[in-house]
Amino acid sequence: MAAEKRRTGNNGDTAGSVCRECPAPCCRDITMLITRPRTRTEINEIAQYLHFDTATVFIRNGKWYLTFAGTCIYLSRDNLCRKYTTRPARCRRHNPPDCERFAPWYDMLISTPEEFEEYLRSAGRRKRSETAVKRRIPR
Repeated sequence: MAAEKRRTGNNGDTAGSVCRECPAPCCRDITMLITRPRTRTEINEIAQYLHFDTATVFIRNGKWYLTFAGTCIYLSRDNLCRKYTTRPARCRRHNPPDCERFAPWYDMLISTPEEFEEYLRSAGRRKRSETAVKRRIPR
């Protein structure tokens, strides 16, 4: 099947220069929304995912995501979708102006169990500090 030679944004308009010559980073990883870990079991589970070199966790706007690196089987060599007209809803919702191609798509990127533990330690310090400040403010 030949790749289609056009790409569109969310509103159906041709994306033009936004997607032209794009290396298609949106077609190279699969990302899932996950809940923020609250228990030691949940923390250990995320740390275990990070033992794999294809997995990362990122936080964006307070939401947690798990990403696995890989390439969509329908991505052509010239970075066009071979099933563009019948692509999944997830792909249809992708908004090129918010694409990871143009800027970091995360507030925090975690790639290893050690980075995860350090993040948790620093988040704990920050939370304790904020709690201490709140206690000092007279009401």
